[in-house]
Amino acid sequence: MTILREVSSLEKMTRKKTRFQWMSVLALSSALAMALTGCGSSTDNASDPGSSASPSGSAAPSASTGMKKLDPVELTWYYPQNKANPDLQLVNDAVNKITQEKINATIKLMPIDFGTYEQKMNTIVASNEVTDIIWTSNWLFKFDLNQKKGVFQPLDDLLKNQGQKLYQTMEEKFWNDAKMDGKIYAVPNYQISATRVGLVIQKRFADKYKLDTSSIKKIEDIEPFLKQIKDNEPGIVPFGTTRGFYTGYLYNIDPKGPVYKNDPTFKVLPDVTNEMRDNFKLVHSWYTKGYINQDAATLKNAADAYNKGTTAVWFDFTGKPGSEVEFKAADGGNDVVLVPLAKAVFSGAASTMNAISRTSKNPERAMMFLELVNTDKELYNTLVYGIEGKHYTKTTGNFIKINQDAGYFTNTDWIFGSIINEYLPEGSPADKLEQTAKVNAEGEVSPLTGFVFNTDPVKTETANVKAVNDEYFAALGTGTLDPEKYLPVYEEKLKKAGADVIVAERQKQLDAWLKANGKK
Repeated sequence: MTILREVSSLEKMTRKKTRFQWMSVLALSSALAMALTGCGSSTDNASDPGSSASPSGSAAPSASTGMKKLDPVELTWYYPQNKANPDLQLVNDAVNKITQEKINATIKLMPIDFGTYEQKMNTIVASNEVTDIIWTSNWLFKFDLNQKKGVFQPLDDLLKNQGQKLYQTMEEKFWNDAKMDGKIYAVPNYQISATRVGLVIQKRFADKYKLDTSSIKKIEDIEPFLKQIKDNEPGIVPFGTTRGFYTGYLYNIDPKGPVYKNDPTFKVLPDVTNEMRDNFKLVHSWYTKGYINQDAATLKNAADAYNKGTTAVWFDFTGKPGSEVEFKAADGGNDVVLVPLAKAVFSGAASTMNAISRTSKNPERAMMFLELVNTDKELYNTLVYGIEGKHYTKTTGNFIKINQDAGYFTNTDWIFGSIINEYLPEGSPADKLEQTAKVNAEGEVSPLTGFVFNTDPVKTETANVKAVNDEYFAALGTGTLDPEKYLPVYEEKLKKAGADVIVAERQKQLDAWLKANGKK
């Protein structure tokens, strides 16, 4: 699969943005109300699979009132993290204190670093290891590919019986992204569901060189600033990256096809477009000028490109509200500014989800836990921030001060569950949740929403193309290889691997989908 096909799917949404935005804000307000009613006491937050959520926050069979009916169980949860935390077990114990009281279950937290997550999860799945909850997405340990292998269980009945309250926290459009063949196979983690690609720039350098961020409209506009950093800031990498910054969002390409936006013929683009060629030439010139980190092609974790605080600029594929705080925490405590380079595009909820493994022996309890982690403020914040008074302290209102060196620091609120429940780290905008709903509502919507490419007819070609991309794309995308010499080799190998066959099959399926949906 090419990088174009790895961009998240675009969700259907009405073109009447004002009305839709109001609906989204109403939905968020409703979800916030659920979260707030669920954090009043240690027994308020339980699911009620027999009735809809109510202001009373009454307990249900899945919690304290049904505790006598539940045998104790242990659940395992695999998910990616940036680094190991020495206080993981301490936090795990605090989590279990909550879950034992409410659903008579303990959770064995099994974090794996991002760089090896997919490899290790593939091994775990292949060995049929008994697991309960697995984090999945459309970009890492891919949801659709793994579901086709039967890795996850369908959740529709579990949501009706043990997860009614959870189901009500999100609009239908979010659940649609977790469906395969009409069934729900994962629980989306409510967060930013629109993509606003752009640049992240260390504020100290932007201030020092009086960078006018409003003048940066396209990626090329940052180059004079990179030269200033290279010439005047020894020890600072002007531009940090891992696999480069090529994405259709920068070049008027709808990654869902991939097709050019507003192309009435919906012609599927080849693996290598003119825009990709130009991008590779630009990034190679930056690499040869010393603007890009020399190890860019071999880094596995994107944060490795900037987490030492010695990188001036890097590319951000998400652009979510409040991410300045996360980048600051991951960048050695340096303030940053975000510079968007394209309009927001509604990208759906498949970028972060939790699924129940087909090998789980306790799927009902796993669903009860997923409901709890998405509706219980205490549990969610313990997972995200650790233990109050040790790993963080409350300040005013919903704000907290995080102690990054206290033994537990995740910086990945989007991994665990709904951000509606979260405390806000100092420096976050007070209206972060409202901003999130607004961006989700205003994001541009693809006319190809609902189209899912079935790779079964081209399994061999897909595997062969992936092998070619694994060999060449990172090196070309980061400028490490000269495109004048290696791009023709890359394209020829893609052709031999069957890239054209995949494009033809994709076009065939897309045309059939367009016809069936009255779009062509």
